[in-house]
Amino acid sequence: MTDQHINPDDYQDPNEVPVKSAKHKRMSWLLYFGIAFLIAIWTALSALFFLAVVWVLRRNPGSDVSFTLGMNEKKTAQRVYTWLFFSSFITVPIFIGAVVNASYNATFNERVLMALIPLIIHAPLLLGLTSKSAFVYRHTQQGILLIALRAGMASLAAINVENYLGYALLLFFFGNGALWLIGSIVGWSQVSNGKCWFMERKGEKLLLPESIKPKKPNTSIDDKELDDMLKSLDATGMTTARQKAMHAFRTGTPELKKRAIAVLSQLGEVEKF
Repeated sequence: MTDQHINPDDYQDPNEVPVKSAKHKRMSWLLYFGIAFLIAIWTALSALFFLAVVWVLRRNPGSDVSFTLGMNEKKTAQRVYTWLFFSSFITVPIFIGAVVNASYNATFNERVLMALIPLIIHAPLLLGLTSKSAFVYRHTQQGILLIALRAGMASLAAINVENYLGYALLLFFFGNGALWLIGSIVGWSQVSNGKCWFMERKGEKLLLPESIKPKKPNTSIDDKELDDMLKSLDATGMTTARQKAMHAFRTGTPELKKRAIAVLSQLGEVEKF
């Protein structure tokens, strides 16, 4: 993929992401550790999973990443949500089987583990974090966030299945099911439209390749055409010559403007400027 030449007046450098101070980062991590501590009161495994997900979501691509968006990047990002959609037909039976066969006295950590074990199926998605495309990288992070939310919902269902069966079923089938369906549909839609919520949150901008950028029509008048005007000023098409010269004066290069002024001078139009 070749670098694209972008007009600096029209585009913001996508690499110019707002830089957070070290102090701000430390404060953020203190907040995350505080949340993890509260989760650890009930289950230490969930707290560790929470911190692992936060670490992945806070990562940024390398300095050599490309912000150009093409069809290849769209197809690769779309596979993230396609896998999230169809993988549930594998992970859900595994989770239900583990919960059904769990002992009555299983601890919270053991029940959370039942929800986390099926995540091994999603391990190949981590390869998206090695992509040189910012679009693919950020959509991979979005997919990981959706997986984490689904796993969290499944963990809550597993913890409550013994004492509050109805509540657990509601959490899993409606909560987890809504995340599965809506997350996949929204992800597909964003990829199709060339958008990414994670990139917008980071203040990153995508660049369209030159091949699909709309080309501006070439309406400028070249030197030869203006020279022909000068040679044919005694012809009948004075109105056309005047219009072309005025257009060249407004839109042409400095050299073309000089020639246009010469034509307009011959036509007696210079005083209008």
